[in-house]
Amino acid sequence: MIVAVHDQSSLWLTDEFLVKVCGLTSAKDAFLSIDYGANALGFNFYPPSPRYLDPRQAAKIIDGLPDHILVVAVMVVGKATNEAIKDQVEGLEKEIAEISGRSPIDVFQLHGLESESQIPLGFDRVLVATDPSDADRFPKQEILIDTSWGTGARADWNRVQQLKRSFILSGGLTPENVSEAVRLLRPAGVDVCSGVESELGVKDPVRLRRFVEEARGDTD
Repeated sequence: MIVAVHDQSSLWLTDEFLVKVCGLTSAKDAFLSIDYGANALGFNFYPPSPRYLDPRQAAKIIDGLPDHILVVAVMVVGKATNEAIKDQVEGLEKEIAEISGRSPIDVFQLHGLESESQIPLGFDRVLVATDPSDADRFPKQEILIDTSWGTGARADWNRVQQLKRSFILSGGLTPENVSEAVRLLRPAGVDVCSGVESELGVKDPVRLRRFVEEARGDTD
């Protein structure tokens, strides 16, 4: 079981494979994901994204989630300074906490970072989304390999295979290829968004269930 990460220096404990469903926009899809075996859920807080979820809407979903589910806030920070990033993160967390009855956010997944120097000191709940060729820029952070940004483009698996560290794999994963990805690349977890959608922002129950089953088939 994944434990709460608030007092942990690592995002996962490697005793459980991480299956994250991202870009959730409804409670229905969130709870279907959990029922099928996902143990992490991602909510997009980047306003230009078609899967953006208002913090108040997200908080109502998060409030009802089981405590063991890892709640991930997806944010795009670009070239922001560490103080600006700190303000963004703390502002979002405060807004959600005012509505949610549970500890609202477990991990902040940050896109657009150029180096670890942008991350405020003391932030140990950060998952850095990065290209495999840039992973070395973040030696002290947990990383998510993602070159897709929700478009369904697959990461370069040849480059991913060269990584000598733990990572979560994202980008272009589907029920049809996730088993192969887990077998070849041995990630600490997988992350899916568009690969299980019936339409933008809406998860397809059949594809969602099959994805989780295929992802876990080589790790159970």
